[in-house]
Order: sequence, then structure tokens, then C-alpha cells
Amino acid sequence: MDFQNLKLGDDSYPNMTLGMHVEDNDNKERATVRVFCPDAKEVMVVNKNNQRAYPLPSLGEGIFYGSLGKCKNKFPYYLRFIGHNNTTWEGEDPYAFSDPVDKNVLKTFRDEEYIYSADILGSRLIQIDDVNGCIFRVFAPNAKRVSVIGDFNNWDGRRHMLTKLSDSGIFSIFVPNLTANDLYQYEIKTHNNELLYKADPYAKHFGDKPKKHSLPYDPFSYVWNDFDYLKSTENVNNRNKPINIYEVHIGSWRFDNNGNALSYMELANQLVNYVRDMNYTHVEFIGILEHPFDGSWGYQVTGFFAPTSRYGTPDEFKHLVDCFHQNGIGVILDWVPGHFPKDAFGLEFFDGTKLYEREGEHPEWGTLLFDYYKREVKNFLLSSAYMWLNEFHIDGLRVDAVASMLYGGNLSNTHPDMTAATFLQELNKMVRHIFPFKLMIAEDSSTWGGVTVPVEYGGLGFDFKWDLGFMHDTLNFMKTEYDYRGEALNKMTFSFNYMYNEHYLLPISHDEVVHCKSPLIYKMCGDFWQKFANVRALFALMYTHPGKKLLFMGSEIGQTQEWIEKNQLTWDLLKYPEHQGLQRYCRDLNYLYKTTPALYHDENIGETFDWINGDNKESLVVSYIRRTFEEEIIVVVNFSLHPHMGYNIGVAKSGTYREIFNSDKAEYCGSGVVNLNDIESMPDSCQYKDNRIVLDIPPLGATILKKID
Repeated sequence: MDFQNLKLGDDSYPNMTLGMHVEDNDNKERATVRVFCPDAKEVMVVNKNNQRAYPLPSLGEGIFYGSLGKCKNKFPYYLRFIGHNNTTWEGEDPYAFSDPVDKNVLKTFRDEEYIYSADILGSRLIQIDDVNGCIFRVFAPNAKRVSVIGDFNNWDGRRHMLTKLSDSGIFSIFVPNLTANDLYQYEIKTHNNELLYKADPYAKHFGDKPKKHSLPYDPFSYVWNDFDYLKSTENVNNRNKPINIYEVHIGSWRFDNNGNALSYMELANQLVNYVRDMNYTHVEFIGILEHPFDGSWGYQVTGFFAPTSRYGTPDEFKHLVDCFHQNGIGVILDWVPGHFPKDAFGLEFFDGTKLYEREGEHPEWGTLLFDYYKREVKNFLLSSAYMWLNEFHIDGLRVDAVASMLYGGNLSNTHPDMTAATFLQELNKMVRHIFPFKLMIAEDSSTWGGVTVPVEYGGLGFDFKWDLGFMHDTLNFMKTEYDYRGEALNKMTFSFNYMYNEHYLLPISHDEVVHCKSPLIYKMCGDFWQKFANVRALFALMYTHPGKKLLFMGSEIGQTQEWIEKNQLTWDLLKYPEHQGLQRYCRDLNYLYKTTPALYHDENIGETFDWINGDNKESLVVSYIRRTFEEEIIVVVNFSLHPHMGYNIGVAKSGTYREIFNSDKAEYCGSGVVNLNDIESMPDSCQYKDNRIVLDIPPLGATILKKID
């Protein structure tokens, strides 16, 4: 028998050579064993049933082969080794075990929509024939040979070569006695005899920087305690529920006393308590999917199935999610299915061919673009989404760079990438079918129509779309000098014109406070007091505007530095009253929003929103009604420096109105122009409404009233 391929590490089917076989020797069937172990000078096969040992003759170069006496049948065994320095050790033979995978599943993975790839591919701690170990499976259809390497085999790719499973393109091996602490990589030999060293695409746990080594993981090791929360999210119409999201990069939210980012376990106390006390309904994490480069903020992903190990283990991340849920707070992840980096250990040229990527690269980011034409690539991404929503109990995914996906990374393209659109439809159909109450949010800057229209009606099927126009237009208005705000008022109100087109989420995100764009507080016009008043007025309009809400961390305390992922938020600012006042304001505004149904019933905006006046360029007062059948809310926001005392506002319904919120309260460091007494309407036509009320409107501020009688 020719052992050349074995010695060179060129064998795609090592199980045909190594391990125990029944062979014909001199017209007699005999059990034989072949072992490859360069570290040994002697090898014995030990029968587990009777402990009888059979020495294997050495054929040189680490290969041992021989018959096992007169045994005609296979039996369970282990191996006993004597090393060149006369040390002895025992171990299981990985080629004594068969892969228990369902062969029908392997065909499905390449030919049909299949969302359970993470259950078969990657590494998994299991038990086979009463032996504990790790099963490795990797999709590399064009590889000449695949091996798993680590300290357990001296990083020698000849020692644990995976066996190709029929024509599935999947390679597999069971390595006995490995644990969750054993680092590994795949060594892939291409048909050009090039050796590639790759992280596991389906790994759920990565080692320390540079994040190119993976670790086995037991997906059933964590015991959840969020049953009551999950039950409470069922049968809920997300369009008519409060959603105000705290966007967090946890590596820079807060440091410990040693100047290090908080761990998942520390965040489970500090961040959970903060988000709960600030009255947010959800938290959204950026930078959770494993990535090698801190400066990418997690948007150049190499671990689509793994929470980053920068802050702890997968189980510790599950604990963080669990704690949020036990406090009634949903968890959303930024998810990046549009591109991936060119790190050599990642998905690029994975098996010596363009397995995951299509031709070319992203014109702005220099990253590689997924090939959505391939079924196995779509299944890879669908399985990632499914795993986060299922195994990690994530409440929703914010899909990054949808516009880039739809237009191949180039928004100037006149022809969209319909393979990407089809993938997004498959994604949202899958989520709607299995997780009907979880959130799918598109970060989309394109003019693509029907992003939030159901797939069955020709749309992409998302629940919500980021309204990036709102963010850009309102911030441009807020930096406008007061004398010119009249002519620019349409920037502030423009989003009200198209708010019926899609179901929107209004973001003020991390994108607006990085790369020399300045922190939010310094985007505002005016002196120090005016800047804070402007932020309060902006937030009041944002939280009463139809659509769900998102604020990036630091915005609630008046962060005075641009966000840099290496620095924590400047929490010391809270020793100053203006910053304390803004934080208190955001806490109260969040509470008002999530306890006032008229402010979050967004399914039928034509019924829940009504203009009072949005084009008064002289007063710069914007006013409108938010309502349900049970509630009538009047919102009045003044974007001028001047208070308007005794100001007439038209209202649809006669009765008594009470101020329930005012951004100008002294406790928020406002000037104190408030309406302490209830206001009775008068039956006089005003601003195309049948009735009017008279109230005092604060400078650069908002007053919100509720009809109480």
C-alpha cells in the first residue's frame, strides 16, 4: 500500500487508510490498524473489552501498520504509545469513530434553503461511543486536504486530517478528549499545494487577539432564566409598541478602575441597571460579532457565529442577554451580511477558491462581497441570523449597509443586485415564519421602495427602516443660525412628508459623532445654554415624531468629545448641572414615550398623526397631534430663541388640556417657562382646527399636553 499521500498530508479520505479495517491477508480476513504518529517509536492497539495489547510494526516515518493477531472482526480499542524519549501515553484513535451526521442533511446544505448549518458545521463538543471529544466539520469543497491543528497535535497538519463526506464538500473528524479550552485552526491544502491557515467560519468562540484561532463550544451549556420575558414578547404588534433603543459599543461605554473595558459579567450589572433606569426599552450592540480589528468597530466580521471574546465567553454573553431580559429590556445586534474583510485567516479564498466571495471588492471599504448567488453562502448567512435569534435569544437584528448590498457597494449603480434583494427576502421570510415577534431593522440609505413591505407583496420584508434622512436633515437644521432657521425650517419638517412611505426608525447613531463630525452637543447652534436647550428640543421632536427611536450612548449626557472606540464615555461630565439635567431629561422623556400609547402607535400614521402647524417661519413653532382612540396628545416645539407667551394653538377636540412634559423645566437646566395650570379650550377656529388653547411656549423648547377631559 502506498502511504505517500498520508506522509505528505495530501489525503482527502484518510479514514480509508487510517484506523481499523478488516482486510484479506493470505486469503484470510484479519482486523488491521494503521496509525500515523511521528512522535512515537512504538504503538500498541489495546482491546477495550479484554485489555489485550497488539504491537503494530513500524513502517518508518511515523507510520505503524499490522494485523491484530487472528482477530477477524473489529472491536473497540485505544492506542498506547512509547515516544522516542521512552515516555508513554495512551489515547483514542480519531479514525476509530464514524461521523454520526445525517447524510441527507449534507446534500440539503448545498441544494436547498437550510438555516441549521451551525448545527452541523463548526466544532461541537459531543460524545461518540461513550468517548468525549469534539467533532469538526468544515465546508471546503475545492480543498485537496483539510486538517485541524492545535497544541493537541503540535500544530502538525498530518496528524488530524479530515475526511471528505461523499460529494457534500464537507470534511469531518472526531478528535477524542478535546475540551472547550483547546485552540484550533484549519490547515487547508489547495490543489496548488498552498497551505492556508483558517479560522473556523462556523466557530462560536474565538481565542484572544488576533482572533484567528477558534475554540470548541457546547451550545447547551448555558441555562436560561428569561422564560417570562420571552413569553411576554409573543403576540405583540411591534409597530404599535414602544421601541426606544440605546445604541452601545460596549468596549467604550465604561472602563473599570484599571482602565479596561467592562466584561460581559460586569456589564450584566452596570449596563443593565443603567439602561433600565434610563427607561430604554431596548439596547443595540455594535461590535459583538467577532472581528480582528478594533478600529472596524465590529463591522468587518470574521466570526459570524461568535460573540467577541474581548469581553468574555459565549456563555457570559448569554448571561448578559439573560439579565437584560429579566429586566424587561430587549437586545438587538448589529449584523453585517454585506461584506467581510480580507484577513488571510478569514473567509477570503477559503479553500483556495472564491468560496464565499464574488469577483471584485467593495469600492469604498476594500472588503469582499458575499456571493448571494450561491446557495451555501446564503445558507451560511441565514444560519448565522437564525442562531443569534434562537440560541442567543437575541430580540432583533439591525442589518447593516442594506443599500450597499442592494447596489453592490456602489450607490451610483443603476442596476441593483437582485441576488442580494432575493437573499434579504429569504432572510425576512425565515424570521417572520420562525420568529414572528422579533425585529428586523434595515440600515438603508437607498431609495429602494418597499423595504418594510411584506415579501408576499413584493417588498424586502423588514419591520423598520432607519430614517437616515431624518438624522441628517434635522441635524443640519439644528446647526443653522437662528436668523436663518425660518428658511431652513423645511429641513426639520421634511421627514414628516414621507413618513407614510415606510415604517421608520429615527436614529441619532454613532455614525454622526465620529470622524471629525463632532459630538452631538457641538452640532447645536448657539452658546452653552442654547446648545443644551437645542438638544432637548430636538429630542422632544424626535420622541413625538412617528417612528421608533435610537440614541447612541453619550448623547444622553451631552458628551463633549467625539466617539473614539479606544476611550470610554466622559462620565465625569455628570458633575456639571447641565449634563446632569440632560441625562435626567432623557430619562424622563424615555418614560413619557414608553408610557404614552399615542406616541408609539405607528402602524397607521394617517390615523395617529395630525398637523397643527409646521410651516410658521416667523415663530419657528412646530405643532402637531398624536392620538389613539383613548388619547389626544398635543406637541408644541419652539426652535427660536424667544419664548412665546400666550400663544394660540389649534386643537381638534374641546376640553381640558394639561401639560405633561416640558423641556424647559429648571430641573433640566431650562429657563422655567412652563404651564402649571390646566388649560381649557375655546370654541374658536385656529390653524384649521375647531378649537384653540392658549399657552406659554419656552424658548428652544417643547411643551407636551394631554387632553384630560
